[in-house]
Amino acid sequence: MKNKLLLGVGIAVGYVLGSRSGRAAYDKLKARAAGVWDSKPVQDKVSVATETIKEKAPDVADHLTEAARRAGTVIGSAMHRDASDSAASAKPSASGAGTTGSATGTDGLDGDHIPAHSTHPETTNLGTTSDGGPRN
Repeated sequence: MKNKLLLGVGIAVGYVLGSRSGRAAYDKLKARAAGVWDSKPVQDKVSVATETIKEKAPDVADHLTEAARRAGTVIGSAMHRDASDSAASAKPSASGAGTTGSATGTDGLDGDHIPAHSTHPETTNLGTTSDGGPRN
């Protein structure tokens, strides 16, 4: 529907700009557009759309707020993990190359690591497995 509307607008603009009749063609086109906009079927659809938007806006706002919160949690977790990884790689390992020090857990990460997935039941798992590791 959006593409058809854009096509119609493009044709109308092209007609007005390409017309040799100038202002008269523009006024005629403007009057027709106003007539269509003011017609009862169009105004009925506009009022239905307006009411639907008013009804759905609070739900959409709640969903967007929750999605933004989840995205912030995932991004913050990833940034924390990247900072921990870069700090850990900058420290020399006393136990030798390829092994984890005693300050890290079994997964090789610091004890204050925040998992990249949420435990919230409505949150979808974004790129991790149930054990917190990356999805293959």
